[in-house]
Amino acid sequence: MDRFYQMKTGGIHRKEKIILGLILLIALITRLYYIYTSPELKLTHDELGYHEMTLRFFAKGFMGYYAVAPTAFVTPGYPVFLIAVYFVAGLIKTDPLTTVRTVQVILSVASLFFVYLIARKSAGPAAGFLALLFAAIYSPSYMANNRILTEVLYIFLLLVYLYSLMLAFERGDLWRHALSGAFLAVAVLVRPSAAPFLILPYMVTFLVKRDVRVLTALIVSVAAFSIMMVPWWVRNYMVLDKFIMFATQSGDPILRGTDPWDIYDKYGPSIIEGVPNAKKTEVAMERIKEGFSTDPWLWIRWYTVGKLSFLWHKPWGVFTTWTEALHLWVFVVLGWLGTLVNLFDKRLRWTALFIVFSTAIHLAFIPINRYTYPLTPIMAVMAGTLLVKIMQKYLTLPR
Repeated sequence: MDRFYQMKTGGIHRKEKIILGLILLIALITRLYYIYTSPELKLTHDELGYHEMTLRFFAKGFMGYYAVAPTAFVTPGYPVFLIAVYFVAGLIKTDPLTTVRTVQVILSVASLFFVYLIARKSAGPAAGFLALLFAAIYSPSYMANNRILTEVLYIFLLLVYLYSLMLAFERGDLWRHALSGAFLAVAVLVRPSAAPFLILPYMVTFLVKRDVRVLTALIVSVAAFSIMMVPWWVRNYMVLDKFIMFATQSGDPILRGTDPWDIYDKYGPSIIEGVPNAKKTEVAMERIKEGFSTDPWLWIRWYTVGKLSFLWHKPWGVFTTWTEALHLWVFVVLGWLGTLVNLFDKRLRWTALFIVFSTAIHLAFIPINRYTYPLTPIMAVMAGTLLVKIMQKYLTLPR
């Protein structure tokens, strides 16, 4: 199969490898120091659910999130990860939660490596190092390693997928497209919101190039994605007697997103209390229809600038004034400017498009900044490449 387009990327030189290795080593040491010296965290609702789900699997042999029977309320990626780590922790006789946090530190440093690779492929080593530094010093990424939540694992898998997608479109090999589809499936098994992106790069490319070979690559990617999903689909059909593509929890965040400017039920009665899980999506659709009919201006603002402000205005977790400033100017302002610029860069267009896609998807749900936190490493790429491209153009920085 011919390449959709070609580009040249030089290998990483020895001096560059040394600098990269030192930065990653410092990131590893500081993140390990953080998790081992931070006060013990009390597990939150979601964390407690994952922890108890894992213990229940070892005790009773089934996967059920806050349930006494098997469920598909959450996708199995993170629970399977916890089961594997808890099993190893039992073998080496260490605390399972501490072991999870340690493994998550390693994954977070591996994610920094892919941040570097993605940025470097677009604008060279300078962009790679700048994006890497932005991502490495972002303090919420330290906090995330301490949480028994999907974010760290999902970010790593997402970055692997985006890098593999870049290589697939760069080199055009069908096996690379299959690999990218498989990587996306694994990421989706951790967090399903990315699933529709599977077809988007191929549809855009086909509309521009009108090349039937792009559809062949799409079929290969979808096939690999489906193969990776088959065990989960079969499990759900055999255990729950119905086909469940991803998970059954989507109704809750959709419904909770239909309360303009009051996502935590601070004012008035709760909109989710007493609503059965099976009815939450239906009730949400009714509320949306009624809201746009009775007060369209309020609901238009809420589903655009309102939710965007909740998603992006503040960093996730506990933060300092310095972190808030870094988040605003680097990860939001420069990040979004870089996203708009990189939509027209052959190397980064799919990575940039994923930011737009993911943000748009989350406008349908409850707008909490934890949902957009996984995009912050990609925003570091956008900010770093933007600054280097500006310097390359106006300051004659070597490419």
